Amino acid sequence: MKKITRVALVGGTHGNELSGIYLLKKWRDHNQFQRWPQLELSQTIANPRACEQSVRYIETDLNREFALDALQDDERVGYEQLLAKKLNRQFGPRGKSPIELMIDLHNTTSNMGACLMLLRKDAFNIGLGAYVKANMPEAVVFFQDELPEEKKRFLISVAQQGVTVEVGPQPNSVLQQETLELMERMTQHILDFVVCYNEGSLTSLPADFEAFQYTEDLVLPTDEQGQRLGMVAKRLEQRDFQPIEPGEVVMETFDGTPITWQGNYTAYPLFINEAAYHKSHAAMTLSRRVMIRCADYL
Repeated sequence: MKKITRVALVGGTHGNELSGIYLLKKWRDHNQFQRWPQLELSQTIANPRACEQSVRYIETDLNREFALDALQDDERVGYEQLLAKKLNRQFGPRGKSPIELMIDLHNTTSNMGACLMLLRKDAFNIGLGAYVKANMPEAVVFFQDELPEEKKRFLISVAQQGVTVEVGPQPNSVLQQETLELMERMTQHILDFVVCYNEGSLTSLPADFEAFQYTEDLVLPTDEQGQRLGMVAKRLEQRDFQPIEPGEVVMETFDGTPITWQGNYTAYPLFINEAAYHKSHAAMTLSRRVMIRCADYL
């Protein structure tokens, strides 16, 4: 088993998501990083210019600029595109990174609670999901491992392992105590897990745990000019990770026409009406509820 000692904590990948920015400040100001002397912890504000202006990004979403082909494209010279290449040099290069784990701290305006987002199903990630669920039962574990490695575009893709802490609901450019506390607890559990993982002291993990697996995205209806023709049905608002059955209403047009979920499985939505996705007119992401059997991976 390869030990994980070099861990990068990142906030401000999106400049208007304040919990990660201020959690790192809090830990720095109060010497909280000393709680894990076994680890080489670093902290980075990924997009300081966006943080200064309290906006998600300046030109393009930084957290979508880390695909291999994008990092290697010399014609991509926008602000976040160049910043992504700089961060790739700092943490990478991707595929040869000395950073063994990156933890990227995010907020969402959706009611997702404390959500641990994982890109892989391997022994490390499965063990981490099981550990977090055992120590923080209200947490949600979400797998988005549907893409091949080279197609993953997130900042955490640069490191050898990467996880995202996604906590909400919290409005953009607002800092809330409850949300910050949820993020702090989950991040502490992740770092505690890494120490236990390195020591080989994970004998008490549960046999299985509940998680959610990405399936697809639903988009709001629009006209030829790109104007919305409807909105998310009010019965779904703030009901992330609550089941939707085939045939249930998920959106409604402005003339009152219901739009139903046409899938063939019970779906669990997340990122419902996420404010950051307004340009793409995303209504929600869908997932399946799954039970992860740890023995299949550990």
